[in-house]
Amino acid sequence: MNISFTQLRALQAINEHDSITKAAKMLNMTQPAVSMQLKNLQDQFDVPLTEIIGKKIHITEFGQEIVEMSDRIFAEMDQIEQRMLELKGLLAGKIRISAVSTGKYIIPYLVADFLKINPHVEFSLEVSNRYKVLSHLQENSTDLALVSLSPEDLDLEHIVLSENHWHLASSPENAAKYQDLIERGAWDKIPFILREKGSGTRVMMEKFFKEKDIHIQSKMELATNEAVKQAVMAGLGISLLSNFSMSKEVKDGRIKLLQLEGLPLTADWKLIWLKQKKHPPAVKAFIRWIAENKEKVFKDHFEEF
Repeated sequence: MNISFTQLRALQAINEHDSITKAAKMLNMTQPAVSMQLKNLQDQFDVPLTEIIGKKIHITEFGQEIVEMSDRIFAEMDQIEQRMLELKGLLAGKIRISAVSTGKYIIPYLVADFLKINPHVEFSLEVSNRYKVLSHLQENSTDLALVSLSPEDLDLEHIVLSENHWHLASSPENAAKYQDLIERGAWDKIPFILREKGSGTRVMMEKFFKEKDIHIQSKMELATNEAVKQAVMAGLGISLLSNFSMSKEVKDGRIKLLQLEGLPLTADWKLIWLKQKKHPPAVKAFIRWIAENKEKVFKDHFEEF
């Protein structure tokens, strides 16, 4: 047999996309080049690796076995490369992190400071709502997750990074009007801008107002904290925002904080991972570094208002 890594990469990409065109784009190759790699690989087996169903290419059961073997081969190759760098004193590997929306203001600083001393480590960062972040953790498609509200039904380990404070925010032009309506209890006259369902901020907000027996009027729902913040600054309504997402805007007067008994809401920023998860050296090193340097990172890069 004369199987090449390029042939196996082509089969992996086709398996992922069910398309030679998309596989070619993923591999930065031409479509004919991917087709040729697949043909050269197929020529070495009497059993078909792929089949065409409804004008789409699919991997056969035997082909899937080859894909799974390929996954293991490339994982071993990555470990060999990582081990070589470790022996030279250079940590390497890939760290996958999923963060809730507000976490995008925090993660870059944690990653940047770590990379200054470990430049060969790669990071993959996905920002989503709390529901999706926790799903990725359970599906093992991420190594670590950054959340404020950690679930109680998962067996987790964690590091507490810092406190997260949520304030009721308004544009400066409308702040006095909304503050007066709040003090008069005229909540039906106050337009609220909400995060989408599944968001940790949405969970916190709904729980808080339900406990106070306050019925709020939803003006609109938006998918990210950044979108909510921009809507607040545009004067479309008020919302509950994390101090990490609006510290600059509060400092320069583009956002005003409204006063209400019980605010700000407080929860801990946590870096979490599954207890049974067996981390590679790079992830273990990052967890250890975070535990040792979290106070300095937050002191250097973030300021409370």
